[in-house]
Amino acid sequence: VKAVEDNLTEPDFDVTALADAMNMSRSTLTRKLKAITGRTPLDFIRNIKMKHARHMLEDKDKSVTEVAATLGYFNRKYFTTCFKEEFGMTPSEFQKSQHEE
Repeated sequence: VKAVEDNLTEPDFDVTALADAMNMSRSTLTRKLKAITGRTPLDFIRNIKMKHARHMLEDKDKSVTEVAATLGYFNRKYFTTCFKEEFGMTPSEFQKSQHEE
């Protein structure tokens, strides 16, 4: 988790970079992560990024575009798709729900 968190803002941080950071091959990383978390390495990285996005979106002063860019997503539509897959609502819907409470 730390390796991913240390590279949250790096758009090029991918499965290969995570495997390198963990000093293991991609196949070993995939096998171990799947056994421990039930997720593929790409899903694992995305899950951590989306949790950080959710936390950042609790701040009403941050825009969805700003949060997406901060986490290395320069395509807002793709960021929105990933967020919705993870939490069942769009980032804008999540942010709105936080500010209604």
